[in-house]
Amino acid sequence: MNAYIDLDALWKVLVASLLAGAGLAAVFSLSLVGLSSGHTAGRAGAALCLLIVAAGIVLGLYVMLAK
Repeated sequence: MNAYIDLDALWKVLVASLLAGAGLAAVFSLSLVGLSSGHTAGRAGAALCLLIVAAGIVLGLYVMLAK
């Protein structure tokens, strides 16, 4: 462990940001696929995916703005 850099915290932030960034982008792309299918089930799945993306955005803002 370095006296200036907390490597454990750095890895946690790196993994969380990669999962959240790539994961939300993948879920958003699934919602676009569901919307483009035109089926009722596809639209319902797209709505669920968009709710997950919105929840991720709200959670990210909450974490950043929490005291």
